Amino acid sequence: MLPQQVLDKFADVPADTTNENEYNGAYTALLCTTMYSTSLVPYMIWPHYPLDEEDPATARVSFVALTLQYQPLFVLQLYPPGHINLPSTRIAADNKMRRILHSVCPETVVPKFYGISAMGQKLAFYSMDTVSGRVHPDRVPTAGDGTEIDIVPANRWELDITTEAGHQQFMKVVNDVKSMDRNRICQEISTWLNNVLCTTQ
Repeated sequence: MLPQQVLDKFADVPADTTNENEYNGAYTALLCTTMYSTSLVPYMIWPHYPLDEEDPATARVSFVALTLQYQPLFVLQLYPPGHINLPSTRIAADNKMRRILHSVCPETVVPKFYGISAMGQKLAFYSMDTVSGRVHPDRVPTAGDGTEIDIVPANRWELDITTEAGHQQFMKVVNDVKSMDRNRICQEISTWLNNVLCTTQ
């Protein structure tokens, strides 16, 4: 389970809040606990304010886990808990996550780029293959005739970060990210050593 001090920060947020920024402290504590305290490799947590014509509000912050060279490893996007109740807000959140993954992907150094969409304490998990650009879960096609279809079901956000199941899935992502980054660092060191040995022979 999460440390009690992190659980307390989530408990302090009103369950009916309409302001996702009230969760900033809880998720910052979560990221700091999981990315810093258990890591031999140093990382940074950086607020990212994406600006685009469809969502110009700078108040909606994403948190990006970075290497010390400012290379993104995964992104966490926050929304109020009530967004899970409406198809329109779920679809908007799904579209926003896909745009963020595509926009930040060229800067990443890992083969799989993760995104986590948080509506209050409920989490939905995304991943992008950085070679093909394919995002999982796949986008559900619409009929194209104006028919309203729930293409982003509420159960996509089925895991609660304050539960054991939600925490385990979150840590699975964090540990996979760390493993990919360690492999990258080892490969860079190996390449550097080979180059040094070649130049000294």
